[in-house]
Amino acid sequence: MINNLKEIESIFLKINNNKLYISAIITVIGIIIYQIIKRTINKILERDKKRNKLDKKGRTIVKLFTNIIKYVIILIVAVLILQIYGVNVNSLVAGLGLVSVIAGLAIQDPLKDIITGVNIITDDYFALGDVVKIDDIEGKVIYLGVRTTKIKDIANGNILVLANRNINKALKISEELYIDIPLSYEDETEKIAKILSKVCNNIQKQEDVIEAKYLGIGSFEDSAINYKLQINCKPETKITIRRNVYNMVKLELDKNGISIPYPQLTIHRN
Repeated sequence: MINNLKEIESIFLKINNNKLYISAIITVIGIIIYQIIKRTINKILERDKKRNKLDKKGRTIVKLFTNIIKYVIILIVAVLILQIYGVNVNSLVAGLGLVSVIAGLAIQDPLKDIITGVNIITDDYFALGDVVKIDDIEGKVIYLGVRTTKIKDIANGNILVLANRNINKALKISEELYIDIPLSYEDETEKIAKILSKVCNNIQKQEDVIEAKYLGIGSFEDSAINYKLQINCKPETKITIRRNVYNMVKLELDKNGISIPYPQLTIHRN
């Protein structure tokens, strides 16, 4: 009798171990399939990026599709493992009842994230690689998923992670950078134009600068004339480019003996 019980227990353990092994194998297969799909998609993206076939929006849609595949594979693996352990998935789904209502309330926010993420892409709010301003943060979009968006702050390198449902509006930063150079009313306009045009020629030689040009007089202020420059550059480099422009302008003005005016307070004594 004891031997029979031991044999039954041994058989039961083998069955359980087999289920464990099969579950592990299914999980590993799921991971392998996802990695193969992910690597294939990344290779296609790299190839098309070099050939300039896919724009930012196209690459974003492909990345989003990769995320969706990941969740689909996870769901399939979970269903298969439940079936191995004898769980009737169809009956489980059909018999959820009140639990499904509670679960529906619990996943409202994730669903909002997914819906908003899809809207961001289809309505072309922004795409991977774009520089956007959300609230007080101005940064480059480095990740756009079905639930979250990651933005790298161009001012300090910090990474902001946002739930998609919290993105109500976003300002997409253009390539155009306008810079005002305040100079004295006493300086000759033609001389200033030649100096700033020369500076623009030097600016245009810099990396990440697409175009630089002198636009002329922008405005008349109380103590200075604002001369305007237009620089077209990659949005994420604007801070660096602006700093370089100011430095080059100051050096060129110093060479020509021109000083930048500053506000002065005149006090009259009776």
